[in-house]
Amino acid sequence: MTALIFNIQRFSLHDGDGIRTTFFFKGCPLRCKWCHNPESWLAEPQTVFIQKKCRGCSDCKQTDCVYGAREIAGKPYTPAKLIAIAERDAEFYRNSGGGVTLSGGEVMLQSSDFLIELLRGLKQKGIDTAVDTCGHVSFAAFKNVLPYVDIFLYDIKFADNARHLQFTGHGNDLILSNLQKLSDMDTKLEIRIPVIEGVNSGDAEMDKIISLLKNIKAKKIRLLPYHTFGRDKYVHLGMAMPNKFTAPSAQRMDELAEKFKQNGLPVV
Repeated sequence: MTALIFNIQRFSLHDGDGIRTTFFFKGCPLRCKWCHNPESWLAEPQTVFIQKKCRGCSDCKQTDCVYGAREIAGKPYTPAKLIAIAERDAEFYRNSGGGVTLSGGEVMLQSSDFLIELLRGLKQKGIDTAVDTCGHVSFAAFKNVLPYVDIFLYDIKFADNARHLQFTGHGNDLILSNLQKLSDMDTKLEIRIPVIEGVNSGDAEMDKIISLLKNIKAKKIRLLPYHTFGRDKYVHLGMAMPNKFTAPSAQRMDELAEKFKQNGLPVV
């Protein structure tokens, strides 16, 4: 039993509490126009070609290159292999309050049997577990793994359904329904909101998100300013470049944080 992983990031500080190891799974139901991990979209291996690393040696292989110009995004891993990788940094998890985060792509699209074996195995090793999710999956997928997940990092991009459809390819009815169900079950939640200038950074959309989140029991709400770190990936994958988006100013991020705080929400 395997799943496709396109990146393993050790010593991560941005995917949950403490020092973490983050496993990135392939396959995602959304097509966010600002996505910085386009290699996560397809649930199959993809060839990545980095032109600037190519030496023109004409000795290309489909899966390898001595200069790092060609590589494969998406390699199969068993739960046991991932657990073994995570255990290497167990001391760092203990000292920092960290653990393992499953991200993507969309983790919850993976086989329930695979996720249960992986998450249960991590818990048996005493390792904290977090799952980063867009929420656009059947609620049954959440129920299957609930006993083995310490916290869900739950993405909210819009409260407005039409805007969500416009910028991600799907409406958000299922996402919001799942979020409310998890909250009603007292599931530990961290809400993560990517903030994109001119897309969802305005008062009208943020006020809707605030109104929505007043009914959600979240441990914390994290505002994440847009970044451009993933734009080169589109070129490497032979994909069309996405629209140009920009990050809100630091002043705007402070204003939004204050707006959330004034409404009694635990924003960071």
